[in-house]
Amino acid sequence: MNGKTVVSLVGTLAMLTVAAPAHAYLDPATGSIILQAVIGAIAGATLFLRTSLFRIKALFVRSKPSGEE
Repeated sequence: MNGKTVVSLVGTLAMLTVAAPAHAYLDPATGSIILQAVIGAIAGATLFLRTSLFRIKALFVRSKPSGEE
């Protein structure tokens, strides 16, 4: 590792060890936003996997010549 990387890692570790506890408040709407983000991520991943599957399947399936049925 070079010197800048070591200094960055030591600095980050030092900041994490002296961090003060956060007294944060999460209102009920925050839970709804998190739930919406999770559902959106699942839907996006499903769409991505399905389209990827169809593309991979298209590589292995032969198409019929245009004149034949």
